[in-house]
Amino acid sequence: MNEFEPQLAKREKQKALIGITGPSGSGKTVGALLLAYGMMKEAYPNLSEEELWKKIGVADTEHRRAKTYEGQIFDDVKIGQFFHIDFKPPYNTNRYTSAISALIKAGCEVVITDSLSHQWQGEGGVVETHGQMSGNSFQNWGKLAVESTKLVKSLTSSPIHMITTMRVKTDYAMVQEDGKTKPVKVGLKPVQKDDMEYEFDTVFNINMDHEASISKDTSNLFDGEFVLDEVVGAKIYRYLELGIDIQAEERAKQAKLEEERKVMVKKIRDMANTNVEAQQVVTQCEFKTNRSLEDFDYKFTARVAELIKEKGVDLDV
Repeated sequence: MNEFEPQLAKREKQKALIGITGPSGSGKTVGALLLAYGMMKEAYPNLSEEELWKKIGVADTEHRRAKTYEGQIFDDVKIGQFFHIDFKPPYNTNRYTSAISALIKAGCEVVITDSLSHQWQGEGGVVETHGQMSGNSFQNWGKLAVESTKLVKSLTSSPIHMITTMRVKTDYAMVQEDGKTKPVKVGLKPVQKDDMEYEFDTVFNINMDHEASISKDTSNLFDGEFVLDEVVGAKIYRYLELGIDIQAEERAKQAKLEEERKVMVKKIRDMANTNVEAQQVVTQCEFKTNRSLEDFDYKFTARVAELIKEKGVDLDV
């Protein structure tokens, strides 16, 4: 077959290549662990928690910090015993590749490199190596370009799912809160080569409130701000490995919830027309929100129904 013979495009199974950026303390490591757990939970729903966590590995350049989360609980997820490598310097590309290979050999199907920034600006990394080279500085950067090329190849050719964290250069912005001005830590550009983000399929940026936003998303699954958790990981796995049209699923789910909401609204309104206590609940909720019952979303409508039931009213919803 001709190398350049055009063919109709068809989405195929692929492994995740995810980048997570954020300031120190924003929750990059925990977010990566929960993503990995969600992916493996979706892949192996019948495995025990212990078996699931053994499919996750971390190459930890952050002074064994990832290990401190073992046993901690985030929402309903308890961080189990994952495979861990205390990744010490020098942080050159060959050692990153070796660490990833060791975790794959241990049986890991999701590998987290925490963090990738040390390959660029750590002991034995690209920046330090450049500073130790003699000769023309500009030409030396060209000689070191192969390090980034090898790193990208190691990430993109991996037979397992890859999640990498990256530090960001931080600054402080002055914001108004409760009438007072206070400094808030904000993240700027990732500590890596300038175009590293282009190599990832998905890049999440986390702020100091532990909320993630998307800066790159080839799956078009995410929008707005959200928390990186096992649900996000499950969505990524279903899209990449199972080829499921997540957007279609979401639309169907929202359509079903909308129908259920309309049914709840009618039952609540009918009850309010005949029951004083139900009418009081509806009136109070409409007054507080400055919206009519018909304009409430599903979650708030369900809350109105709960409040009515708490009054002892037999509401069939």
